[in-house]
Amino acid sequence: MISRPSPNNRRRGATAVETALVLLPLIMFLCGIFEYGRLFMDWNLLENAAREGCRYALANNQDTTISTDVTSIVTGYMAGRSTSFSGFSVSVSGTHTSSGVTTSYTGNGVNALAPGDVISVTVSGNYQFMNIIPLVSVPNSFTVTSTVTMICEGGV
Repeated sequence: MISRPSPNNRRRGATAVETALVLLPLIMFLCGIFEYGRLFMDWNLLENAAREGCRYALANNQDTTISTDVTSIVTGYMAGRSTSFSGFSVSVSGTHTSSGVTTSYTGNGVNALAPGDVISVTVSGNYQFMNIIPLVSVPNSFTVTSTVTMICEGGV
């Protein structure tokens, strides 16, 4: 008796090829969702850290070490995720307006700010992608910056 292959046996190879062709874009899509979700999570964390640093700066701008204090507050709120950024930096600046004359201060110079003046904290860094998406090139880094501005409460 002659044995003939059943139609199911002939389609096994085609099914494996079709599965591979469907799984590749699906895995690429899922990896992309993961990578960009991680970017937005770190970006949100960076913005929250800048906000907390600005809150500290506006209430304590008379401290002589305000710049280093704000940097340590921001780094603490980043909870170790600042390693996702190269060139991570924190800067404190302020603007004093008196009699129509505007004076800008940076770093520890914000000690001269009076109540009602504007104080800003800028946090920035180059976000490093993990590049886990197969066959798709993503940028090596992406510059992320967050500036929070509030009205100063403390001062001379």
